[in-house]
Amino acid sequence: MTREPGDLPLPTRRPDQPEAVATFEGPGGVHRDQVMPMKPSPAVQTAPPQPVWTDRAARFYAQGMDRSDYGAQAAAALLAALGRPASLLDLGAGAGHPARGWVPSDSPWFAVEPNRYLRARLGRLSRTSHPALHPLNAVWQELPPLPPVDVAFCANIPGTLEAPEALLGLMRFAATRAVAWIVPAQRGPKRWCLSGALPTSLHGEEERPAVAGVLAALGPKRQPSRSAIFPWSFAARFASPTEAFAHCAAQLDLPPGDPRRAALADHLAQALRPLPEGGFELTAPKLSALLIWNLA
Repeated sequence: MTREPGDLPLPTRRPDQPEAVATFEGPGGVHRDQVMPMKPSPAVQTAPPQPVWTDRAARFYAQGMDRSDYGAQAAAALLAALGRPASLLDLGAGAGHPARGWVPSDSPWFAVEPNRYLRARLGRLSRTSHPALHPLNAVWQELPPLPPVDVAFCANIPGTLEAPEALLGLMRFAATRAVAWIVPAQRGPKRWCLSGALPTSLHGEEERPAVAGVLAALGPKRQPSRSAIFPWSFAARFASPTEAFAHCAAQLDLPPGDPRRAALADHLAQALRPLPEGGFELTAPKLSALLIWNLA
């Protein structure tokens, strides 16, 4: 459940630091205002918000992450690089997979997530394993005022690719010890979760590692202090090969009669793995880069 303001281990307000009101997600999705010491967020002018996922797309993504080893691998990399955070700002938190094995249960965790389904998943964590977790209905370009945090973190959000300078500036403003990003590092497709399970002739994407583009866009003066690489796999379950085909064909926007539909069916016949409990699994190998900026 959402804790009351007096329960939050926040820093003492300085005379020049105004009180402000932030809107947090409470039990059952109910919003409640909390007055606390706040650090005003800088305006972000160069990165308009992206469309929010539908609940259906978010559910598919989160359930695939549940089946994958991403959360464990990401948490291990973060722990090795940064230790446990005393407090965390998590932008585009999703269902909390990389952070929930890394953030202590009693550390304030401000999880910014605009999708309703994913915020509900975060809400369940706040009522069970992480009582100091606060889901926030916002996008990173339009953050409410928040208290300073030990670490500011984001994983696989569009801002790292589309507005890296603006995103890094905001996160440096928010954190006192470090900023951490997780970005795609595999040489392969990255537009949707399972595109890496398909050959180039089907997905048709440019295969340059995203991290290379991120680092180039940041320029020499904004390079991370250190970095690490970790592998993982995204795994999605389908009730039948027909369901898997329909999902992939829709993602590829293959119209009826497109010759690639036959190639997709042939590929899936080889790539789908039958599961002992029923259904079929399609797996895409991934590689992620953990980028860290030391602030203290």
